[in-house]
Amino acid sequence: MGRRGGALEATMMRRRILAVLVCFALADCTKVGGAAFGERHAWTKPGVLRIADIADPDHFNPLLSTMDLVEDLSSLVYSYLVIADGDGKLVGDLATEVPSLANGGISKDGRRYTYRLRAGVVWHDGKPFGARDVVATWRAVVNQNNNVLHREGYEEVERIDTPDQRTLVVHLRRRYPPFVTQFFTTLQEGSKGILPAHVLDATTDLNKAPINSAPIGTGPFKFVKWDRGRGMDFVANERYFKGRPKLDKIEFRVLPDDNTILNSMQTHETDLVVSVPSALYERYGSVDGVKAALYPWNAETVFIINNSKPGLRHIEVRRALASAMDYPTIINKITHGVGVTAYDIIPPSAIGYTKNPPYTYDPAAANALLDANGWKRGADGVRQKNGERLAFTMTLSGGSATARNVSLIAQAALHAVGMDLTLKSYPYNVIFAYDGPIKNGTYDFATYSYTLPYDPNYTVYLACDEAPPKGENDFRFCDPQVDAGEREGLSTDDPAKRAAIYHRVQRRIHDDVPYIPLYLGRRPTARSVDLKNFSPAPSIAPWWNAYQWSI
Repeated sequence: MGRRGGALEATMMRRRILAVLVCFALADCTKVGGAAFGERHAWTKPGVLRIADIADPDHFNPLLSTMDLVEDLSSLVYSYLVIADGDGKLVGDLATEVPSLANGGISKDGRRYTYRLRAGVVWHDGKPFGARDVVATWRAVVNQNNNVLHREGYEEVERIDTPDQRTLVVHLRRRYPPFVTQFFTTLQEGSKGILPAHVLDATTDLNKAPINSAPIGTGPFKFVKWDRGRGMDFVANERYFKGRPKLDKIEFRVLPDDNTILNSMQTHETDLVVSVPSALYERYGSVDGVKAALYPWNAETVFIINNSKPGLRHIEVRRALASAMDYPTIINKITHGVGVTAYDIIPPSAIGYTKNPPYTYDPAAANALLDANGWKRGADGVRQKNGERLAFTMTLSGGSATARNVSLIAQAALHAVGMDLTLKSYPYNVIFAYDGPIKNGTYDFATYSYTLPYDPNYTVYLACDEAPPKGENDFRFCDPQVDAGEREGLSTDDPAKRAAIYHRVQRRIHDDVPYIPLYLGRRPTARSVDLKNFSPAPSIAPWWNAYQWSI
């Protein structure tokens, strides 16, 4: 008996040594204060995941909301036709595969997309899911009476045929290669899950519908309750089409500020933080039993320019701005190293991604460029030419510390090259309102972060005829050569041909400087080490495999 005990002790010791060796080999060790190897900590609630954020959703309808948080939570409740996995690869969700030219899902003329739907999918209320649900949701998206911000792709649809309840044949008005990345996907801003037709058919006003606060989906978790301002509860969907989730319950809680959330991780009352502020990232990593990690993220923080304003319409001024920006300070001091150098305005996963020479901090080059083009300093040090002074206003959100810090760095950088910059704060909801300074074109500069389109097509953002309210060319940028290149990129569905076209277009955009990418984001997360299989996608709705999470 004593010998058996000694053998067991030796075996356990070998396992611990092996675990340590594996940990060092993977260079991914995390301090796990207190728990034996392979065991949960005492503070963990088995099967219950606790998530925290400082915001409460505006409502819970993925067709109507513009909040990133709602796109996160929607992926727990709703399903999509196509999603991105942890590597950014497109995979089918409700669709059995992603339509392509190679598999016959896209017709040769690029105007017909065929989706095969999964069998046996049911809504959370027990009703069967089918093709008519997709059609009904599409109609809700394009209905101009509904407060839908993003309709790109959906408005290209001429009609949808449903030969049976497992087949969708989508007919487009024209060839439109970005379609598969926009139509009921999780890939970019405006991602939309599919709603039940039997609910939509009984709804007279979607903007005020009960489903906005009591969602019914086909996703891995069922909505249970919403305590406004405090949080939401979800439970496992026993009939989820990919298999019963490993978690029993998800508790989402709203906490008042970032420091309170950090404290809740330190006391182990929270298991997952939706979004970690870059300034607190290292502090999360020092908490026992918590893993802080950076994941790829198709998000970019930009310094936007109103190209229609005096001074800013001149390309040499915009190029000088690009050389004046202190990128190292912004990345190292503002993002604390979470951000990285941006080379393009499309994500690295997109076809046509071009690793352009990055804009670099070179105030001497900026000054030389302005001198060479006749921009002379006045008595106050501000440059001018032909009655145009390089004196501008920076529009920023008063509640965003990042925006203010970036603006202060920009103010000093512009002053060094003979430009004046005044900072003007607005409430967040005013800046981005339809009648706010960005959409109505009264701003000079602003800064914000956004999720990059998965497809390289930038027509809605940069085309000459896409200024608000028609499109989202907030920069009022216009270059006929860029327009021609973007149109050419929409003339074929062949990925190789499109890549060659967009390499050329991206270089032109880089040289024109319609706006300035400051840095490419990485997704900073903090989670309990007891949470397993967490693998966020680089898309706007990252929780593609929530049904596989366990704790």
